[in-house]
Amino acid sequence: MARVLLAAPTAGDIEYIAANLRAADVQELRAVHGPEVDLLRCLRLAVATSDDAYVAVSAAGEPVALTGVSPLSLLGGLGSPWLLGTEASVRYPRDIVAHGHRLVRQWERKYSHLFNYVDARNLRSIAWLKRIGFTVLPAQPHGQEGLPFHRFERCT
Repeated sequence: MARVLLAAPTAGDIEYIAANLRAADVQELRAVHGPEVDLLRCLRLAVATSDDAYVAVSAAGEPVALTGVSPLSLLGGLGSPWLLGTEASVRYPRDIVAHGHRLVRQWERKYSHLFNYVDARNLRSIAWLKRIGFTVLPAQPHGQEGLPFHRFERCT
């Protein structure tokens, strides 16, 4: 039985996750958007611009992660998947991987090419991306700080 379920994110879920983001996710967002990034605004924008967004909620009712896919080009079939979580999200690796597999299959019905970037220091996220079938390319400078990021992608 799944210990984490997916649901439509509420404003409260977004606020909770923004206030409790994993250190690696905070570090990644700061590397991309600058050290003064407003984490709550960033998460609200990610959910608002996604055509498919979810909150992962533990059996105890705790929001542990937000995920979604933002359309980059519907005509070109390009989508940008993302996932940001709390420190509690690492307690549910099997559930997060299982949901990741299912969501990627769902998103591939709409997008022929899924891609985004992950901070090279975010080893847990890189391992998760590989487990759910993304190709992780060599790191290149990316974001406001020009730090090494890996492009990850999956094409149908």
